[in-house]
Amino acid sequence: MAFALAAATTGAPLRESLLAFGFGWAENMVQAAIKSVPLGQSAGQRLLGTLTQALPAVVDAAIATAAAGDGARQNFAPMLAIVSARHEAQYSRLFRS
Repeated sequence: MAFALAAATTGAPLRESLLAFGFGWAENMVQAAIKSVPLGQSAGQRLLGTLTQALPAVVDAAIATAAAGDGARQNFAPMLAIVSARHEAQYSRLFRS
């Protein structure tokens, strides 16, 4: 939500905003994978490189899909609050020191 607000407030172009958000998300997921599975730093960087190469096509497809609709941007996720609440109480030692 904060990223969307910052992009809208600054007038950042849609495609570049989606690319930046997508890269940040991919980088975060790769870092979590490096810490949680036996995946080395080099393998993580290769994975991030692969994701980065695929990102522009994914963003373009998302923009085209939104343009083909009725023009209204929506997010329909009725179980999101329930799943988020369950995840909040999930036990994990992943990032504890």
